[in-house]
Amino acid sequence: MGQGNSKLTNDDIKKIMSKTNYSNEQINQIFKDYQSVNQDSKGLSLEEFKSFFSIRFKDYDDASILQMFKIFDSDKNGRISFKEFIGALFIITKSPVPDKLSFLFDTFDIDNNGFLDLEESYNILKLALNTSVGLGFDVSQAGSFAEGLLNSMNRNSQGGITKEEFIKKASVNDTFVRMLCFYQSYDTLLY
Repeated sequence: MGQGNSKLTNDDIKKIMSKTNYSNEQINQIFKDYQSVNQDSKGLSLEEFKSFFSIRFKDYDDASILQMFKIFDSDKNGRISFKEFIGALFIITKSPVPDKLSFLFDTFDIDNNGFLDLEESYNILKLALNTSVGLGFDVSQAGSFAEGLLNSMNRNSQGGITKEEFIKKASVNDTFVRMLCFYQSYDTLLY
């Protein structure tokens, strides 16, 4: 399963199944969807990545999608191979909540300084609001709840929230986790 990613072998599927809890059918569906946007078979470009995820993450802005692309692109070659794609997709859909929150933190830590500053915190708040409203939460209750949670987190001397603090506080808060679609029942929104 090289850069071109044009064919998925039985050995590839077995390796993926051993590292994730995706079924053979899910892996084949994900591969088919991946191939549908992988126009030149060199891995997903940023534009192809955006076209795939803008439908699924419609509440994410361009900067967040770009940051997500950079996180998915683990070898930093400017393309997302199927291996990178399915590995990151596993984190988003099937991994434990703290791993998902870590991924979310990294997606919104735009300057990569290890802290969520006020603007980055606001962007997570905005995402939680948009997602929760789509799931039927009351707007004012969801907004005040998410804002209160973020405000309760300890900030460093520059006003930033550390990843550890974010994961610690957010992972034990069922409402916030549901607002971000991080329960197993929401995994079907992607796969």
